[in-house]
Amino acid sequence: DLHSFKKTHTKNLLKNAKPQIFTQKFWLKILNYLNIKSDKNWADINKKELDQLDNVCQRLELDILGQNRFKDEFVECGGIELKEVNFKTMESKLVSGLYFAGEILDIDGITGGFNFQNAWTSGYIVGHNIAKI
Repeated sequence: DLHSFKKTHTKNLLKNAKPQIFTQKFWLKILNYLNIKSDKNWADINKKELDQLDNVCQRLELDILGQNRFKDEFVECGGIELKEVNFKTMESKLVSGLYFAGEILDIDGITGGFNFQNAWTSGYIVGHNIAKI
């Protein structure tokens, strides 16, 4: 959680110390979206800003506005490391209650349906396990 993260990174700038689940570019966009200066130390973040960050990190919804940057569909490598995922539930081993499915996972395969099957299967597993909550 961000409150614990703040305690362990008090001397770091926000732009230099981010939660592991975010890319640097995405983290900076979140800070910008909330009008929080990235050159601020974690120690200087007040409760309101920390609550805003926490809320965005847990509830941010993103709209897909089109195809990828190359205007084409294809499987790209990279994503959430497989060792960080419980494949019986698709839940993160690092963040309780966070589930992953589809191409956000670091799974490579032959194009021509593999990515669809991965998305369908992992999505089913996530849905089934979230429904148990």
